[in-house]
Amino acid sequence: MLLAVSLTLAAQHGSANRQQRAPAYEQMIERLYETQASGDETAFHEAHQALMNYLEKQQDWATYYRTWMNLAIYEVNHKRFHRAFAELHRLTNDIKVRRQEQYLYMANMGLGFFFNSYNQPEMAEKYFRRALQSIDAEKDPVAVFNAYLALAQSLSFKRPAEAMACLDSLPRQMLQNPLYESGVLGYRCIIANVMGDHDSFYRYFTRYDSIRHHHRGQFNAANLEQVMVCHNLMQKNYRQALAWCDSIAVPLTATELRINVFEEMGDWSRALQATKLKDSLMLVDERELIEQDLMDMTRDIDRFQMEQEKSEIRRKQLVVVGLMALAIIGLLVGMLVYRHKKNRRLKEQFLQLQEARRRTEAGQAIRRAFVSTIQDKLKSPISVLRSYARIFNNPDFLLNPEERPKRYGDILKAARSIESLMDPMLDSYARGTVGTTDEEKQICINALRSPLLTLINTAELIIDSNGEIPHDEYMQLRAGVCRDAYHVATSTNQLILFSLYGDDVSTPKRDRVGLNEMARSVLDSYDLQPSSIDKNRTLATAFSSTVPNDVMVNTSPLLHELLDCLLDNADKYATGGTVMMSCYADGDGTYAIAVSNEGPAISAADAERVFAPFVRLSADEHSLGIGLALARRLAVSMGYTLFLDSEYTQGTRFVVTGLQLDTV
Repeated sequence: MLLAVSLTLAAQHGSANRQQRAPAYEQMIERLYETQASGDETAFHEAHQALMNYLEKQQDWATYYRTWMNLAIYEVNHKRFHRAFAELHRLTNDIKVRRQEQYLYMANMGLGFFFNSYNQPEMAEKYFRRALQSIDAEKDPVAVFNAYLALAQSLSFKRPAEAMACLDSLPRQMLQNPLYESGVLGYRCIIANVMGDHDSFYRYFTRYDSIRHHHRGQFNAANLEQVMVCHNLMQKNYRQALAWCDSIAVPLTATELRINVFEEMGDWSRALQATKLKDSLMLVDERELIEQDLMDMTRDIDRFQMEQEKSEIRRKQLVVVGLMALAIIGLLVGMLVYRHKKNRRLKEQFLQLQEARRRTEAGQAIRRAFVSTIQDKLKSPISVLRSYARIFNNPDFLLNPEERPKRYGDILKAARSIESLMDPMLDSYARGTVGTTDEEKQICINALRSPLLTLINTAELIIDSNGEIPHDEYMQLRAGVCRDAYHVATSTNQLILFSLYGDDVSTPKRDRVGLNEMARSVLDSYDLQPSSIDKNRTLATAFSSTVPNDVMVNTSPLLHELLDCLLDNADKYATGGTVMMSCYADGDGTYAIAVSNEGPAISAADAERVFAPFVRLSADEHSLGIGLALARRLAVSMGYTLFLDSEYTQGTRFVVTGLQLDTV
């Protein structure tokens, strides 16, 4: 439905005052549409900025802010949520600075679209209703139309009857246009299907299908696939319904509709598989959950009460962790006593070996459970640090001095949470199958504790400054926070995973995903970090594939972590140029993914040594040295092979092979 709204906005933007526009404006509009259709993001942003500069010079604030809002919607449609929020934040501030409060409804509309795409319809409803309260219906009926349409989308998740009532409130004059009418009829069909109102569905579908066949040039096909799935379900034409599902571009929507089809068919096995895929897709979206906190621009939060509640939650968490630690220690002591008594009774070497093996496996199960507990406790702090590192890595993102204590307070709490669990985390790794020497444990401590303490001290300094640090000095401190936060979050996550998957336990591959889509998603979600060695390094990412887009493979979510490790390594050691991710078919019928950079090559003598934990090829390097070792462990656990391509000479190139074609 978001695409249908975007079309309405575009129609308003491009035709409302077209007769009054100068030729230069018309040329910029055409250029903007061309670059958007081409998919050239760089050219699109250049065209958008040129149009914004022109509108600002003309002081056409209505079109200026509408164009700005459309940029945020463009970013939302491409799942770049942090960019969308940054644009909406800047848009709101610009409206307030210029004292153009009559256009605040555009910021509220943008926030509503954001939350709808983020699967939070309650929040979306809140902002769409705010927008409706401030729109001048006589001057801007298209904006009213869009707001009611978007509000209906938010309500349809849980209150379809109210959603249908919103559609009844649409301005009648707008529905005289087949483009708008077909978009609304399509959505009425979807809601009627949700309500189980078959009579209403067929009434709306008849008019919808008539416009589709007799007004092709003005037909709004944004929701055509969903409508046709509903229609074929009612006709019990399940094969055709699934075919329409396959044509839907949004994976989550397509998966939800497939679940409905499989349930109608009574095919519970495939319904279960689709449900698991849906859960996997939703988990991907939840990775950027911390950005939701940045979007709440209202000032009505009781800060003191929130801090009190967080302190209480943290106290309870520490108590739980302490009790669990005591329980685990008790279990370990009990196991040691039991082993001692049992070994004294064993007389035959074979039985001794069998008993030792059984106890080792039991101990590792306990250790893995303990590591999993630590992982759960650190998941939120790691997510906080990664999210802030991603946001602060954007030099265009600025915080007002009064906002800094809250944001850096979040960073400080996350860093201290990691600090409190660092020793148990290192001890859990030491008890693994491989174990660690004192030297390796010291490497872990130095690689984690130094940046962690620096991060804590810098965050405390910024909080205590009350916004009085000069801008240049503050930006340097923020760059340090960004670098240390990313390093601590990444290193901590890698060490946990290295410990968790270090017992040679195989990982089931239950997810069925498109190879190209999955690889491109991992690359798009990765943010390049500033080089700590070469401040002027210019680096970009690129994706290539010789594999058809419809190739599906069976894999595990751990493949995402594996590719992140390879991207981290490529990013860290690249001297410039492009970090490339590519997919291709192997000769044995399997598929491979390669990650390469441009920079110093690894010698043949070190080709296997780099996969050993805590190996650092340079004496001046102070990293954890565990990324490639973790990538190798994850590959082995999933039945893949990871190796260094020695024939690649422009830099380094690591290849993951053995991805098998899904045959379902």
